Amino acid sequence: METTEVKIASNDEEISSCFETMSLLRPGLQAENFVSQVKAMKEEGYVLLYIQDGERVVAVAGYRILTMLYAGKLLYIDDLVTIESHRGKGYASRLLYHVYQRARQKNCISVQLDSGYARTEAHKLYFKEKFSINAFHFTRQL
Repeated sequence: METTEVKIASNDEEISSCFETMSLLRPGLQAENFVSQVKAMKEEGYVLLYIQDGERVVAVAGYRILTMLYAGKLLYIDDLVTIESHRGKGYASRLLYHVYQRARQKNCISVQLDSGYARTEAHKLYFKEKFSINAFHFTRQL
């Protein structure tokens, strides 16, 4: 039976259960470091959400709340992915709805994310959800 209950990964087991799905978006992740990495990020305000279908995690989202001079208080989505076999069933929209509710509770004025050029299916969802493209994201490796 499918469920759209959004859960917060709080303990090591819940965090670990999100690895398979998260690694679809972040293929460079290593299973043996995933839990400690997420726990370190949680110390910086990161929240890891997930949805299960039976025992399998089928969608995940990670976010943090920031305040920036250019944008004020915002909720930034670090990660959002659904396993391929479960796409188009509303899981990402359910996670986004939860994120919007949390952003409102925390008095954020926007929800923001970055998305790679090749993620065209994800971009369709973001446009449907009324996101707009308003900047280039530049990175310099050190």
